[in-house]
Amino acid sequence: MKPFIYFATLLVFSANSILADEKVFTAEERAWWAVQAVVDPAVPSQAGKEWARNEIDHFIFRKLAENHLHPAREATPLELVRRIYFDLHGLPPLPEQVDDFTTAYEQNPETALSELIDQLLASPRYGERWGQYWLDVVRYAESDGYRQDAYRPGAKDYRNYIIRSFNDDKPYPQFVREQLAGDIIAPGDPDVLIGTSFLRQGIYEYNNHNVRMHWDIIMTDMTNVTGEAFLGISIGCAQCHDHKFDPILQKDYFALQAFLSTTSWPTDVPLATPEQLAEFQQKEAVWKEATKEIRAQLAELKFTQEEAKRKTEVKMFPEDIQTMYHKAGDDRTPFEEQMVMLVQRQIDYQTERINFEKSFEKHPDKLKQWKSLNEQLKAFDHLKPTPLPKGFVATDVSAKPVVPVIEKRGEKFPVEPAFLTLLDQPAPAIKPTDSNSGRRLALADWIASEENPLSTRVITNRIWQGHFGTGLVATPNDFGNLGEAPSHPELLDWLTTRFVKGGWRMKELHKLIMMSSTYRMTAKQEPTSSESLTDPGNRLLWRFPPRRLSSEEIRDAMLVASGEIRFPSTDRPGSVPGSSPYRSIYVKKQRNKPDELLNCFDAPLGFQSAPQRPETTTPTQSLLMINDSWPLDRAKAFAKSLQFTESGDWRKNIISAYQRALGRMPSETEIDKAKNFIQTLTSLRGDDEQSIESTSLGFRTNSEKFKSVKGIELGSQALNLQRGSRFEQLEIDTTLGSQHDAFTIEAVAHLDSIYPDGTVNTLVSRWDDNRNTSGWFLCVTSTKSRYQPRNLLLVLNGVDYDGQPKYEVVVSNLRVPVGKPVYIGTSVAAHPVSKGGRQGEVTFYLKDLSDPEAKMESVTISHSVIGKLNDSSFPVVIGGRSQVGHLWDGQVSRLTLSENQLPEEQLLLHQPKAGLTRILDLDFSDSTDRSPAPNAGWYGRGASDSLQDSVTDFCHLLFNSNEFLYLY
Repeated sequence: MKPFIYFATLLVFSANSILADEKVFTAEERAWWAVQAVVDPAVPSQAGKEWARNEIDHFIFRKLAENHLHPAREATPLELVRRIYFDLHGLPPLPEQVDDFTTAYEQNPETALSELIDQLLASPRYGERWGQYWLDVVRYAESDGYRQDAYRPGAKDYRNYIIRSFNDDKPYPQFVREQLAGDIIAPGDPDVLIGTSFLRQGIYEYNNHNVRMHWDIIMTDMTNVTGEAFLGISIGCAQCHDHKFDPILQKDYFALQAFLSTTSWPTDVPLATPEQLAEFQQKEAVWKEATKEIRAQLAELKFTQEEAKRKTEVKMFPEDIQTMYHKAGDDRTPFEEQMVMLVQRQIDYQTERINFEKSFEKHPDKLKQWKSLNEQLKAFDHLKPTPLPKGFVATDVSAKPVVPVIEKRGEKFPVEPAFLTLLDQPAPAIKPTDSNSGRRLALADWIASEENPLSTRVITNRIWQGHFGTGLVATPNDFGNLGEAPSHPELLDWLTTRFVKGGWRMKELHKLIMMSSTYRMTAKQEPTSSESLTDPGNRLLWRFPPRRLSSEEIRDAMLVASGEIRFPSTDRPGSVPGSSPYRSIYVKKQRNKPDELLNCFDAPLGFQSAPQRPETTTPTQSLLMINDSWPLDRAKAFAKSLQFTESGDWRKNIISAYQRALGRMPSETEIDKAKNFIQTLTSLRGDDEQSIESTSLGFRTNSEKFKSVKGIELGSQALNLQRGSRFEQLEIDTTLGSQHDAFTIEAVAHLDSIYPDGTVNTLVSRWDDNRNTSGWFLCVTSTKSRYQPRNLLLVLNGVDYDGQPKYEVVVSNLRVPVGKPVYIGTSVAAHPVSKGGRQGEVTFYLKDLSDPEAKMESVTISHSVIGKLNDSSFPVVIGGRSQVGHLWDGQVSRLTLSENQLPEEQLLLHQPKAGLTRILDLDFSDSTDRSPAPNAGWYGRGASDSLQDSVTDFCHLLFNSNEFLYLY
């Protein structure tokens, strides 16, 4: 019996000792460098005093001297200006910016550098660049991940919040507190509340019925990233047992999770101020009262379907979860409320997708009543307020906390919030409110304390890393024994002290670092045998570290060189597809469907914290840069903007290309080689181009593509629009001005092909694709469009009912056939016509003219653009837009632009004879290449195709050079 008793006693002792407070740490564990108090070390002022410009340099020089190394020479003004622009903005400098800095630097280097840094820090481009670092760390993405990867429309608000925070130079403690507890410290301020989206950046599986396990995964991810992002510790290693390498206990892990365990992910929190919310509720109350009876009858009709769907869905969950769901709300524990929250999200997802009209098809009386009630409800739309945006935010499920537990051998041990046991700190002061446990705020206050040795060093290290590519601690998410020790521990503490004393403001620290001699060293000094043996990784910073540009910088640099880059006009922009010319931070980021170029150059997918970007060099990258349509289209735009002609000043154009792509003047040898390259390629292409040009004119006879057309008057020929030729687009000056808020577009056209990607085929437009300007375009989608291929769309960019800028895609869902003549009509009202004067409308018409029996298809769609749609400074463009790409491939035989919304009986198909005001009426009967139409001109590549293709290849070559892709 004695051995058994001894073994049982050992088991009990073992289970309890794991959670015992009297854990004794060794002297070595207590000496862990990351938890030592931050000290303000003495500056080694005699080290490198002839070289040093500020205190940073003394610390760096001392380490170099100890290792018998010497700092590299100072970078040239050209190296510096390119480095500074990419560093603070993530964009290359324009040629004139390089010239201005170089001139100023020659007169006074210190003043020139100081003023440039101040100027760039004050620009909104700074927040876009440095906000990206933080988004990587918090694994930002705009989709759920897992298999469905559903899009999160509210996620972009967090991205915009981060950008604003950096631009505002928000003190870091405030930045921390808003992300962990913004709902507690400022519940009525949407600009603060959105910070809690940090707690919702993890992946989510909407249809996971094992919600208990799912929530455990969510909480684990939330805990791990909080530890990594703010504290720089790999606390996730202590989830299952005491950390194997660092003095972090398992109970430390769950004590950190206890601060977060009461978190809830609501879907109904409005992003609005109290005043905005009160106004909305007042208007909504009026609408609800007016529609009470109608809505009650609709609810009664829907009840059976919704209840059946709800019951079906609930049965999909485990029995214990069903029991929680069926409990009365007051009887549920906070944890049960969290489980029900996940269940209810799935139920709502399914019930919102019930097609009631289809379900009532076998019950004509109900279907009739359903339609009638909905029509009656629409009559009150003028009373209904515009819905407030819903926040992608986090709150607490209740004031009563959810207590995490550690389970050991069947016994559960509750864990209360606490800081690392090793720190020997008192229990946190937690102040719950009526609706919140207060735990997250207590955690935020501790992280944001200037006495916290971890968090203060972590953020300082991240700022240093942003400038030099590698932090003083090379593992920014892991300050533990599995990470690297700091290369310059005294410098890290000195910088941390300066950062905290300076009010935790990053811009001041940026400038301190960038004014140092360390930052101003050249990267072009190659290692000698001394550096190769002593410091091959440049951890001691004997030169400035060369680096490859990030994926966003590569994409944005191409857009800058081509002149296409666009920036949002508001501080709350949306997200754009990768084909857009907007800078990369605004490109929609879906975890399972990343942008190809950004993904290829190592942009993180957003599944886990990414404190560092790998800088890979792979064959895939080269293949993409050479063959993918996106870089090639940028090269085409770049080439077109250089305006090469056979008799022009090629030297001037080549110099301009080098300055825009590489930020420097080319040598005479490079100019000569570029000339020879372009001339040789042009000559080789000459014969082929001549044969193409002789047969590919700007017009074709109507007998080729439109001989089957009956009932519409056509001329003898059709406009022949050809991608990549000088017949790409036709620009026409018209009298269509801002007073024309209603007009009708009609065309008889033939679409030869659609694009293999998401590029649209623009039939007619009046816009330069800039959200800051008014405009519209009518187009047909291509193979990979989110709206499905061959969809007829009208894109509008004007203002809405409140006078705010409004960009809207109006989708017809009418499919334009390829290889057939068609009639396309679009009747546009950009003034209030429905929903109480808040919306305009578009009526689309489509008819296949190859089939005499084909019927006209039509559909009317409401939209929110009700003003400022036509900018008289822009021409009407047939076959494209006032930008590169998105071209029509095919023919246009007749095109009219009429005042007012024409009723169907006045369309071309009905051959109206009188009573119309035509702004344009083109049938191209008497057109020639020199005179394609009245007040019109071709807008194509300008130079011969052979020359333009050769210049494009030259520009493409610059984009693929190491000098373009790397920063030295």
